[in-house]
Amino acid sequence: MNSNRLRTAYEARSTGTTAGPAFGSGHGPWLCTDDGTAWFDGTSGSGAATLGHQHPAVVEAAAAQLARLVHTGCKLNSDPRIRMVRRLGALSPYEEPAVLPTVTGAEAVEAALKVARAATGHRSVVSFRHAYHGKTAGALALTWRAEFKRFSAGPPGQVFTAALPDPRQCGEDGAQPYEGGARPRDDGEGGADGTGGTGGTAAFLRSLTAALDEAEHHGGVAAVVLEPIQVTEGVLAVAPVLLDRIARAAHDRGALLVLDEIYTGLGRAGRMFSAEIMAETPDLTLVGKTLGNGFPVSAVLGEQRVVDALPPGVQTSTYSGSPLCCAAASAVLDILVTEDVPARARALGRRLDDRLGALAADHPWMSAVRTAGALAAFDCTRDGRPDPARAKAVVETAAQARLLLFGGGPEGATVKVVPPALLTEDELGFLLHGLATAVSDADRMEAAQAGGALR
Repeated sequence: MNSNRLRTAYEARSTGTTAGPAFGSGHGPWLCTDDGTAWFDGTSGSGAATLGHQHPAVVEAAAAQLARLVHTGCKLNSDPRIRMVRRLGALSPYEEPAVLPTVTGAEAVEAALKVARAATGHRSVVSFRHAYHGKTAGALALTWRAEFKRFSAGPPGQVFTAALPDPRQCGEDGAQPYEGGARPRDDGEGGADGTGGTGGTAAFLRSLTAALDEAEHHGGVAAVVLEPIQVTEGVLAVAPVLLDRIARAAHDRGALLVLDEIYTGLGRAGRMFSAEIMAETPDLTLVGKTLGNGFPVSAVLGEQRVVDALPPGVQTSTYSGSPLCCAAASAVLDILVTEDVPARARALGRRLDDRLGALAADHPWMSAVRTAGALAAFDCTRDGRPDPARAKAVVETAAQARLLLFGGGPEGATVKVVPPALLTEDELGFLLHGLATAVSDADRMEAAQAGGALR
């Protein structure tokens, strides 16, 4: 090995792995450096570690499987694969469920698009403003941010975008963001309306109809793909009434409704599946992240008659149905039930909502606090407008208190709080204290900077 290359080799900057120190171990909500310093992971490993890092039952199941059989390839079956498929199907909202195992969330999206086109005979797809579905070609075509697509050639003329109401906006016309401290909340029990007022709903329905019309004129509508909560862009929840209206609009065009629950499903948002709060059952549901609690595994769920429209051999991947990942996933599914993770997430969401709401009352620049189970976010403002610099300051001051958070949002002015759902009272106390410290320190940082500028 060339020693000079060993010293100079580094990870490509495109992955963006720059947050925090290099961690060597973890447990529960904590990530630890080699010197023993513990950091609270308020990102849950990009939302995957819903049960916390190194959950003992998941680690035990994976370790036992590691000693027996790690890999078979996608076309050879295994006992762990059979167990996971049956367990996941039994928990799903489908009467005669079929489970299509995949590896990553983006791969699940790609597989769902294939199923939808096979089941309907149509080609085009409708997605939504502020959506995030992954960074492979098909998933990226549905993703909102243009900068993610610059170097990827998406399928032209087959994806059409509708503009969802923004739940951060208040007022009858849904046109006044960041005013009045609006706090839409969904604690997993169908709480907030989140439609942006009657005017916002009407504008959305016009946008949806226009997108469906365009898609219908370009090969027919195969699927309408929707995140029930747009987590990546700031925990933007879609009201249950709109989920049903979108489902009916899709079915009126002969399309499938595909719910991307890779981030929100399996307890994270305070319920196993968003189908629980809908009158219409989605045709396909995508799960991932929580399913593996750190292991790379995802799946497409649906009725057999829909999923099996895709012929044999059309969707395979070397590591799909990996015995190791399936063993971990089966342990996760057991824990979700035995520890009632959805209820634990709802309780956590209420505590987060209370604390963030109290902080917003003392810090008027905190706007539009919103929670959905073990998901929370708020926006940072200045003079009623988005303030990305203040959001960055909150994330930085949180890190100084050993609390890891991510920023983001459509304007870059959102702070997201995504802790594991299973926290002790002491761990929750650390998180709530860290949030208060971060907000107060961001205020002091700004005051100090302003004072320096005056001098």
